[in-house]
This record gives sequence, C-alpha cells and structure tokens, in this order.
Amino acid sequence: MGNIQYETNFKGDISMETGKLIKKFTQEGNSKLENQYAGTRQAILQVSREKVQEYIRVGDIGLGKEDRELLVLIIAGSMMNSFSLGYGIGKVEGLTDRSVHL
Repeated sequence: MGNIQYETNFKGDISMETGKLIKKFTQEGNSKLENQYAGTRQAILQVSREKVQEYIRVGDIGLGKEDRELLVLIIAGSMMNSFSLGYGIGKVEGLTDRSVHL
C-alpha cells in the first residue's frame, strides 16, 4: 500500500495518508462492533461456535469446554478483525473514490 496523500472535508480539512485513514476507520469499525453493530458481533460469535462444532465433528476430536471457548474466541477475533478492516477500507474507498488494494 503506497503513501497516497489527499485532502478531504471529512470532519474538517485534513490531509492523511491512506494507511493512517484505514487504521483510523478500522478502529472505528472495531468500536462499532461493541456498540452499534452488537448484533453483528453476536452473529460472528455464533458462526464461530458453529465452526468449532464442525471442526470437532469432522476432525473427530474432543475438546474440553475451555479449549472450545478459546478456539471460538480465536476464530471470532479473526472474523471481527476482518470485519473492522473491511469497514475501514470501505470508508477510505468512499472518501477517495478509489479502490484500495492491500
């Protein structure tokens, strides 16, 4: 990702490189998962639990309750990070009217 500079009127006149904007909006997406998108967060946790159950079934392995929950949190954390990064990239693409490629 290059250091593309541009100006925008988003919350006043600011000039930031694309990477900094993506980081800022990714953090915003993370915050929204805690509040505004709490339902999305719960859906991610549910999907993670289903994936762990599928892993146990397909792998024919047994996991204790703590191990299952740890795996759920690892999977859910990855999904939430992906959501937040996608949110951040989408916001930057909307501001710059250009595609962002990582």
